[in-house]
Amino acid sequence: MNPIHPKSLSPVARLCTAIKGLLDPAHATFVAFLCLLPLTARPADVLGYSILKGQFLIQTDAEVLVLDPDFGFSLLASVNLTDFDLLTAATLRLPDGESVEMDDLGDFWAFLDSYPTLSSLEDDYVPGDYVVSFQTVNDGNFSCLVSLPETPLPPTPRLVNFADVQSVDPGEPLTLVWDFDAAPKRDDFVQVYVNLGHAEMFSTPDLGEPGALDGTSRSVTIPAGTLAPGGIHSLNLEITRLVSTNSDCCPDVEGAGAMFTSTAVDLITLAPPVLRLMSGPANSVISIEVWAEPEQTIVLQASDDLKGWSNVATNTAPFGTSVFQIPAGEQQRRFFRAWQP
Repeated sequence: MNPIHPKSLSPVARLCTAIKGLLDPAHATFVAFLCLLPLTARPADVLGYSILKGQFLIQTDAEVLVLDPDFGFSLLASVNLTDFDLLTAATLRLPDGESVEMDDLGDFWAFLDSYPTLSSLEDDYVPGDYVVSFQTVNDGNFSCLVSLPETPLPPTPRLVNFADVQSVDPGEPLTLVWDFDAAPKRDDFVQVYVNLGHAEMFSTPDLGEPGALDGTSRSVTIPAGTLAPGGIHSLNLEITRLVSTNSDCCPDVEGAGAMFTSTAVDLITLAPPVLRLMSGPANSVISIEVWAEPEQTIVLQASDDLKGWSNVATNTAPFGTSVFQIPAGEQQRRFFRAWQP
């Protein structure tokens, strides 16, 4: 069994937090978690803990989904903290009595194990009672049961308008539409989020918050100006099915067991044209470089007063970089801009 690796943090940590708020309509945290915050001067060390079992998929076309080669079918165990360095140890005990160590990842501890097939995952992590044990700095030591009964995975989400996310104008609203390969339960929790690297650019509400999505949801709109131009974002469609909770083990902290299915899609935003003056007037010629999307037609325009603009050159560059040689003319000043028609 492999411990969680830092490279796993993007899908793993994000998924963990997706369960946030499952029990408490006020707040909680990611996979971690369902948690009720105590009304004390010092918050509890632990926000919540959870065990998730599910699958990670990648959508590569309108109709094609493949198993994520890195995460496949996975079991994730987590203890989520209110701050860094508030646990000294955390372990997961399996139904057969074997224990595995969790890894310290700062503000949460986690264990991840991934398999290429569901049957191989189920062979090593059978349905039954798991125990999450953790030693806190301030609140004591706890061993909390989380039940994972035999439960089918939730249905697979698929982005319907796949083509729309392959060339997104970030200055315009983007509506995402999805469906499932089978009907979800109404109370299944659905979350849509978009990351650029480790930065979250957009997310629908966590469970329990106003506007949170459920099994009846089929679309959401990302507001204009939310996404970064010229980037390959990671769009994630996730459905999570809560199968057990534990609010009795650790004071003011919720534990949860859940099944999930997560589908990732590359979302590609267009880059606006960027101009660079390569040289001033030389031999009565000005050199202007324009960087834009590959294979897109670029129109270079000029103006003497920023009011009236005229087209001076047009080009389509296979790799997105165009260099225009423009006669300098007799004007004392001249302005240039580029646009994609």
